[in-house]
Amino acid sequence: MLHKMHAEYGDQGRSGPVARWHMVQDEKHVGLCGRDLPEDAATLDSTEWGRTEEPCCRQCGVVWFQSVPFLADEHDRSSYLNK
Repeated sequence: MLHKMHAEYGDQGRSGPVARWHMVQDEKHVGLCGRDLPEDAATLDSTEWGRTEEPCCRQCGVVWFQSVPFLADEHDRSSYLNK
């Protein structure tokens, strides 16, 4: 199962700023939180979660983090152990 980030927009729609980022499965247009999202909304790779200026949906984050393992050997430990 692949995940990607999908934008939610405010009252102005796609012409306005991103209000919040959601996580979706595969090519679906429904956030892991259950929110329906526009098919033409901007998307980002799942690795951008938490790195955007706009907030990320907390409920999507909880569901996503519970569904994907954190394999420490696949990450550069210097970025989170030496702080």
